Amino acid sequence: MKSPERGAKRRKTSSGQKKLWSMTSNYLLITFFSMLSVSFVSVYMYPYLDQRITAISIIGNLNHVRKSTLTEILRNEVQGGYISADLELLKNLLQTDPWIEKVKIRRVWPSSLEITIVEETPIARWGVVGFLNSMGKQLSTFDKTELLDLPLLKTNFISAEKMMEQYKIFSEQLFFIGLKIEELEYDRSGSWRINTADSFQIFLGRDGLLEKLKRFNQVWLSQLRERRTDIDHVDLRYSNGMAVAWRESRLLRLEIDEYKQHFAFSFG
Repeated sequence: MKSPERGAKRRKTSSGQKKLWSMTSNYLLITFFSMLSVSFVSVYMYPYLDQRITAISIIGNLNHVRKSTLTEILRNEVQGGYISADLELLKNLLQTDPWIEKVKIRRVWPSSLEITIVEETPIARWGVVGFLNSMGKQLSTFDKTELLDLPLLKTNFISAEKMMEQYKIFSEQLFFIGLKIEELEYDRSGSWRINTADSFQIFLGRDGLLEKLKRFNQVWLSQLRERRTDIDHVDLRYSNGMAVAWRESRLLRLEIDEYKQHFAFSFG
């Protein structure tokens, strides 16, 4: 004879299996109809959604990007519709322009594209014809009038990238004492020369450049800053000192005692 408890357990198990099967069936039906709906939309609605691009808006402060070139690229390369247009390809094509640093493209319903362009920032003039950005990438422009006040970098012996790297190092050191570079030159012998915006030159030589500038900064802040208009040039091509040539043709020789940390002055 079967116990009442065992029969109750079987009925509960059977009821649970029916509920599980019912839930599984419902899930499968929902999934099936969802896929069917997506297929319907894909087949019948896609042509409606993928409308021909009718408008392109360009956002950005463009001073050097040639708008005629930009228009030509967009006219020839925007292919496909609102959904099918290859925005990544278009972005890469626009970024081939050396003056374009960054491009962002987004779709705007129902049939437009919005293109945001960030233009490269020229940091310095490069020789007589070009310009450099902060990474040493070479730029060129037909209208140079607004860029003539940029510092000039001159060399035929190292790359533009290396030249920009050194310019940023030197600029950072001089910025702390209120000086700006007007011209930076690297010559055949491997020596560096700086023309400052205060109209005097700094001769750095070939090695120990950072230490020499730090030494110069100390002397500048303690002794030379008040007489900046009298300086013709500063020669740092010494192992432990410097020479200052005055516009009155007087030469001040500063020899640094690196152990006592003070300066001994002798006037010629």
